[in-house]
Amino acid sequence: MKQSAHSNIIYLDANATTPVLEPIAAEVMNTMMVEFGNPSSAHISGVRAKRLLEQTRLLARQLIGTKDGELLFTSGATEGIQTAVVSVLRDYLSNGGVSYKSPVLLYGATEHKAVPNTLHHWNKVMGLNAQILEIPVDKYGILDLKFISEHVGQAVMICTMAVNNETGVKQDLLSLEATIRSHNTNVAWLVDCVQGLGKIELNMDSISIDYAPFSGHKLYAPKGIGFLYIRSERPYTPFIAGGGQEAGMRSGTENLPGIAGLKCLFELLLGECDLFKTNEQLVSHRELLISALNDTFRDVSYHNQVELSVPTTINFSVAYLTSKEIMDLFDAAGIRVSGGSACSSGAKSSFVLEAMGLTQWQCENSIRLSFGPADSTEFIERACEAIRQLRAPLLNHCLSGDIANINESVCAKGLTQIEYHGESSWIFVTPDMEVIVYNPIEAVHTKIANIVTNQKLRLSAVLVKDYSDLQLSAKEKLCRLLTSQYLASFELKLASTTCKLITQHYELGPRYTLRLGDEKTMIFTEGNVLDAESFDLLCTSNGAELMTGTSLSKSKFDEVVNIQTLKGAREWLKQNSGVVLDIREPFEHEASVKSVKALFELDTNTKLLNIPMSRLAHAYLNNELDNGVSYLLFCRTGTRSNKAQQVLSKLGVEHIANFEGGLALCE
Repeated sequence: MKQSAHSNIIYLDANATTPVLEPIAAEVMNTMMVEFGNPSSAHISGVRAKRLLEQTRLLARQLIGTKDGELLFTSGATEGIQTAVVSVLRDYLSNGGVSYKSPVLLYGATEHKAVPNTLHHWNKVMGLNAQILEIPVDKYGILDLKFISEHVGQAVMICTMAVNNETGVKQDLLSLEATIRSHNTNVAWLVDCVQGLGKIELNMDSISIDYAPFSGHKLYAPKGIGFLYIRSERPYTPFIAGGGQEAGMRSGTENLPGIAGLKCLFELLLGECDLFKTNEQLVSHRELLISALNDTFRDVSYHNQVELSVPTTINFSVAYLTSKEIMDLFDAAGIRVSGGSACSSGAKSSFVLEAMGLTQWQCENSIRLSFGPADSTEFIERACEAIRQLRAPLLNHCLSGDIANINESVCAKGLTQIEYHGESSWIFVTPDMEVIVYNPIEAVHTKIANIVTNQKLRLSAVLVKDYSDLQLSAKEKLCRLLTSQYLASFELKLASTTCKLITQHYELGPRYTLRLGDEKTMIFTEGNVLDAESFDLLCTSNGAELMTGTSLSKSKFDEVVNIQTLKGAREWLKQNSGVVLDIREPFEHEASVKSVKALFELDTNTKLLNIPMSRLAHAYLNNELDNGVSYLLFCRTGTRSNKAQQVLSKLGVEHIANFEGGLALCE
C-alpha cells in the first residue's frame, strides 16, 4: 500500500548523518549484548571479539583497495585528522625542521573546518610556525592546480578532500597527485574521504595518498566510530596513549559495537545485495528531486555542476526566500534539510560557496539537500511529492507560482516586516494595492520585488531611514530593479504626497502618529508619536518601546512565563482560557503536518490564531491582540515565539506564555 507523503519524516540531510540501517543495528546490538568481549582479553569471549575486529579491518582494506597500508580504528574523522596532522608535524620537527627554508601547510579553501582548524591548532602548539595557505578553488569548487604547483614544493603537508560535504563536488585525485608529486615527492598528502565512501571508487594502493580519514555515521553506521588509512612507512605518532591497544597505535578499549557496525556496512557494500543503488539510479534520484524543486519554487539557483558532483548532494538557493524560511517550511512539512554544513550551522554564510565566488545571497541562504545511497526510489518519490505539496501554501501567500492565478484576498495588506540578520525592511500595502517600502535592505530586494509583482502592487515610494550612502544606494537599486523587471511604469512620489496617500487608505487609530525616518515623512493622525527608532525595532530581537508620549507601563507579570511540556501547556490553556497563537509564517503554518488542535487538545471554544512575526506590528497596531486575553505563543523551535513574547510584553500585552522548544521538542 502506498504511504502518505507525510506518514514518515522525509530525511534529506544524509551528509550530516544517517540513520543506522536495520542489519547494522542488529549487529551492533548483538555485539553489545551477546558478543561483548574485550578484544584484549585472553579468554574465548576476548578471542572472538579480536577476530571480529580483525575481520572488519580486512574488509576495510578490501573496500578502499589497500594491502599494505595501516588501518586504525578511531572515534571518527576528526580524530583521524588530528592523528595525521600530529604525526606529520612531529616527524618534520624531530628531523630538525630544516627541510624547507619557509615551510608551508596547504589546505583546500572548501575543506571541512576540521582540517584548517586542526592545522592552525597544532602548528601553534607544536611550534612549527609554518605559513598556512588556503588553496583557491574555481567557480565549480575545483582546486587550483597552478597554486598548488607554486607552493607545494615548500609544503610539509597538503590537505584536500575527495568529495565536498556541502556541494558534493568531486576532486580529480589523479590530477592532484600528478601535480603534487611532480613538485614534491615527500610532502604528506591527506585526503578527507568521509563523503567519498560508498559514493566514489577508492583504490589506495594505486595512488600516493598518505592519510585518509573515514567516518561511519555518514554511511548508516553508528556515531563514534571511524577509521584512518595510513600509507605504508609514512610517519605515525600515537595520538592517544595508554594501554597499548591497536598494537600500540591507539590506546583505549576498542569500540567493538561500532566496529561490528562497520563490519556489517562493509559486507553490504562489498556484497551482491541491491541495498546500495548504482550511480545511474542515484543520478535518476537527483533528477527527480531537482524536478520537484523546480516545480515548487521560482528562481532556483543550483550551486554545483552535476557532472562534477556525486549525485547524492544538491546545493541550491531561492532568490526570494532565506535559508531559514525554507528550512522552517520544510520542517513544517516533515522534510529535513540543512543550511550548508551541519558543522557550520552557526555561521551566517557558507565559506564553501564564498570560495567559489557565489553571490552574497547565495552564500548566506544556501540549502543542502542530501540523500543516502541506500534510499529507495519509493522514498525519493515520496520526498518529491512532499516537496511539491509545498507549492500550494507558497502560492496562497504570494511566494510562488503563476501570478495570474493568485487569490489576492490571501495576500497581506498593511504592514509587513522583512527581517534579515537583525535588521528590518518594512512594506506597507494600502487596501487599493499601493506599496511603500521603508529601509530597503539590499539583501532582500528580490524578495520585495517578488511580493510587489506577485500581488500586482503599485509602488508609491521607497523611504530611507537615514541618508547614508548605503541607504541611498539600496533605495536606488530597488527602484531600478522594480522599474526594469517588475513594473511597466511607476512614479516615485514625494514624501509629503506619500504620507497623504497612507492616511487616506490606512487607519492606524487615533492614538498614534507614525514617523518614517525624517520629519517630512510622517503619517499625521491624532495623538502622539511612534518614532522611527521604535518603528524599526518593533518585532525585532531587541523588542521595542511604543512611544505614546509617556513610557510604557510594565506588564503586571514581572516574571516571563515559559512552558516546557505539552502537559503544562494544556493545563495553562485551561486555567487561563487561553488562545493559542502560532508565530510561524502563514505558508509554514499551512504546510505543517502536525495538528495543533490535537497537539494542545483544543476544544471547539479555544481559538487558534496565526500571526507571524512579520505581521506582529500590523496585528498590534490594528488591535487584533486583546490585552484582556491570555495567549500561548509557539513556533518551530521556540526562538521566534520567545522574541514575540518579549516584544508584546513591552507593548503592554500582559497575559502571555511561551511554549519553549516549540514543535521540535513537543513529543
